[in-house]
Amino acid sequence: MYDVFFWLHIISYFCWLSAFAGSLFYGLKVWQENDLQPQQNFMHFERLVTSIGGHIGALGILISGVALTSMGPYHWGWFRVQLYPWLAAKQVLFIIILVLIPFSIKRSMDFKNKLQNEELSDSAKAESWRKAYRMSLVVYFLVVVDTILGLTKPGLG
Repeated sequence: MYDVFFWLHIISYFCWLSAFAGSLFYGLKVWQENDLQPQQNFMHFERLVTSIGGHIGALGILISGVALTSMGPYHWGWFRVQLYPWLAAKQVLFIIILVLIPFSIKRSMDFKNKLQNEELSDSAKAESWRKAYRMSLVVYFLVVVDTILGLTKPGLG
């Protein structure tokens, strides 16, 4: 069972990092597009990719991480921080990510509401998307750092 949760953990990170790549792709499309309708479509798709990938990634990592700490050959539980500083940093970063996710969701929902509001100016819609996008980039950056810590395990070599 440990191996199932281990691979769920890895796949969840892959989903989150794939969403990051998709977000960057659509974000670049938004900046490159001059026509309003395609630009708003790219904004919508960027938020969709971020939402789906972020939810799958965060939930998968949270569920598998809890399971991994309680089983398997390592049985991490409450570990000695001085022996595994990379894991302690990873956990702190993940807590920060979990705190930031509701703010990112709120900004995404705000953008979705503004996008559907025909009376709002296009610049207000674009500004709402930029705020949501910036918040997502902060979360993605922390996920990348968290992933690097997990892959390199600094201090163990």
